[in-house]
Amino acid sequence: MDGISQRELQRQFRVLDQMLSMHSTLTNRFSRMSLVLDISLLSCAVVFCATTFASEDLFAALSLTPHRIKVVLGVISVLAFLASVISLRVDWKGRHASHKEASQKLTIILARYKELRSSSGEWPSEKSSELNQKYWAVMSNIPTIPDRSFAALKAKHLRKVEISRLLDSHPGCPLFLLRFLLLRNSIKDLGSRTKE
Repeated sequence: MDGISQRELQRQFRVLDQMLSMHSTLTNRFSRMSLVLDISLLSCAVVFCATTFASEDLFAALSLTPHRIKVVLGVISVLAFLASVISLRVDWKGRHASHKEASQKLTIILARYKELRSSSGEWPSEKSSELNQKYWAVMSNIPTIPDRSFAALKAKHLRKVEISRLLDSHPGCPLFLLRFLLLRNSIKDLGSRTKE
């Protein structure tokens, strides 16, 4: 089998699935964060444009004195500057793009693993070398998961897998109830293990 065991291919398959889940989560997270930042900057720009052309009668109707207007515009200016600095420093759009690209690469290789996997859960021995090469090529060309996020993202992935299994056997059960049962069973199992 070219030295690649079924056990190793199974491990690679699990890792690919987990990494896809992690990168997808990070893609969504950085997309939301960059969207909030963009909306903040655009909101500040709208306020600046609106106040530039607004008449003094409008400010008077809103009970805004010239002093209050100056304070409000000053605060919004500081917020706009802060959002601009954050945007340059954190590069959430760039991180979103790199994790999205990683998700796409992982989706392609995972699809190949699934395509070649037999109903017994094994892969053809003549394809094991190809799969192994593709696995290492992808894993060496995607961004790493930050250490501080790894455990939380892995836990999220494993919960997703367990919820999916529960849904397969109980499709009519509400999702919140399945999450509760998973949490309860996990805590119960942990409690019984600590007593041993």
